[in-house]
Amino acid sequence: MNLQRIVIALKPWERSLPLAAGHARQLAQSVDARIELVSSVFDAAVADGCDRGDARSRESRARAVMAARVELERLAVPLRERGRRVVTRVIWAIPPYEAILTAAEESCADLLVLGVHERASPRLTDTDWQLMRRSRCPLLLVKSAGFGGYRTIVAAAAGAHADRDAQGGAVLDASRCFARAFGCAEVEVVEDSRVAILDAAAHKCAELVVVGAAQSRGLPASFFGNTAELVAGELPCDVLIVPPVQKPLVAAAGAQR
Repeated sequence: MNLQRIVIALKPWERSLPLAAGHARQLAQSVDARIELVSSVFDAAVADGCDRGDARSRESRARAVMAARVELERLAVPLRERGRRVVTRVIWAIPPYEAILTAAEESCADLLVLGVHERASPRLTDTDWQLMRRSRCPLLLVKSAGFGGYRTIVAAAAGAHADRDAQGGAVLDASRCFARAFGCAEVEVVEDSRVAILDAAAHKCAELVVVGAAQSRGLPASFFGNTAELVAGELPCDVLIVPPVQKPLVAAAGAQR
């Protein structure tokens, strides 16, 4: 896992740096990575006017995007004052997770960082769930407001099935990357099952759990319920979700012959 570009996603209703920003800043400082702050803005009435070619609607959209960009630049100041390379980006899109996914892919993000809920609520939002299911880069779900590094990491990489070997390797690689970045004293490797992960996280007082996401593109929502999604809502600590390992194009082409 090579961390050079870290994207911090802000939800439209956030008016201050999300709790994920401190985690991303410390990680970026450890590995000398660039940070990109991403937010989205959208107004249905303005969008409808733009579609009809209305000049005033286009001006309204431009003003909305500019105002959001000015706000992001304000939020970037404390990160830059701490010596981080920070760029900002605003995307006109709805729903918010589409904007975040677009930014992450166009930026070739190595890591997407997201505060998984508002400070007043422990519940995951639809944006959280959609990013868990669809992000093509590792997704760090931040739950803890205070942060002093990850001292104990649980890696769910001991799958019982042969087809999980590549995914398990990716989980271990990500776990070791974070362990090196934060000087982690211990990485506990466990079976990638809900019970094993929750038990190990509680027993070890883990500050980060790393788990692989199941391949989910093209499947109906009712099919979801993989280990990553099951534990993400229950764990009190941060969760790093590693996306499915993509099969080489050469192998896929050979299979079609």
